[in-house]
Amino acid sequence: MKTQTQYLLRNLVIIMALCLLFITCTSEKQLEELVQTPGEETIVEEPVQPEEVAAPLPGLPADVAGYTQWLKLNAEPIPPAGGGDPHNGTKNVYVNQARETIAPDGEQQFPYPNGSIVIKEASRPGKDFIGLIAIMRKKEGVDPDHNDWEFIEYVRSASDAEFREIARDGVCWGCHARVEDIDYVFTELE
Repeated sequence: MKTQTQYLLRNLVIIMALCLLFITCTSEKQLEELVQTPGEETIVEEPVQPEEVAAPLPGLPADVAGYTQWLKLNAEPIPPAGGGDPHNGTKNVYVNQARETIAPDGEQQFPYPNGSIVIKEASRPGKDFIGLIAIMRKKEGVDPDHNDWEFIEYVRSASDAEFREIARDGVCWGCHARVEDIDYVFTELE
């Protein structure tokens, strides 16, 4: 015959096991509904879904993966400019900042904040793939003479080819110096 203590201990173990099973099989929302007191308003928040970030294009740094989900500065694709355009092709320009950050009153403010990354992509004339990626990264202290922008340009010759670096910093400054007043970025937020 079992003693009263053994009986209570066995029942306690069974209750704990059932509670553990119940908790692991019940969603957080269901638990909240169960413990909600009468008359208490339920606030239902939409779950935040992690954005799927595409892998970076082959040969590009990881910090620009998913750049097409960033804020697009131009409303319409920028057409080829013709001779002398180092980024010749149909272009789009993206920035890793929110509209409210760079245009808090509806008008773009300069300079861009530290940590900004601006991406210009271009499909070369007669091609149906992105063949050029120009990246500007604003890193505090990297180049005070050029508002701390770092410039790197990549190209590829086919849609399945890996991007390769073709230009960096000084090669880019000559052109970008013309738009120093808008923080060296040619395309303004539209």
